[in-house]
Amino acid sequence: MTETPELTIYEKAFAKTDKTDAILVVDGKKLHVNKALLSYHSDYFKTLFNSNFVEKSIEEIPIEDVKFEDFAILLSLVHEKPLKITKPSVENLLELADRFLMQNPKYIVESIVKISDKFTQMEKLMLADKYKLDDLLEFAIKSYTSKESFRDFYFDWNRNFSDSSKAKLFDYFFKFYGNSC
Repeated sequence: MTETPELTIYEKAFAKTDKTDAILVVDGKKLHVNKALLSYHSDYFKTLFNSNFVEKSIEEIPIEDVKFEDFAILLSLVHEKPLKITKPSVENLLELADRFLMQNPKYIVESIVKISDKFTQMEKLMLADKYKLDDLLEFAIKSYTSKESFRDFYFDWNRNFSDSSKAKLFDYFFKFYGNSC
């Protein structure tokens, strides 16, 4: 007799209930979801579930090119009991939030990065710039509290910051330290 494998925390979080009415399939695993909830939090899913796409009428909708665990975490961020966000998953979550047009999960991830001591000032700046996280960008810039703390930029300025972020950094630096250069 074959044993049924134990469900992962990700699969348990998206088990079928009386509140679910759609199934998303990622890497062969099913995520039972509520169309109205996802549509409310995502223009992508609103369009998918309410337009004349073939996915609207099929029972199981495949989601391609995503890692199952990261996608489950992303969707859980609009649920009552979100799954834990880890440092390695942060950038994937931000990419997925952009791809699936989900602003609330993006704000949640931004808030976690902002208060976390697991990210360096530079990592916070880079994430803020790359994913257009204005609150995190402002917070990260203000965490440079001395002229010496800007040493990150003296030796490693070859980062691909946007012109807008560079301007904010330079403006902040010269506002406080311009007279002492």
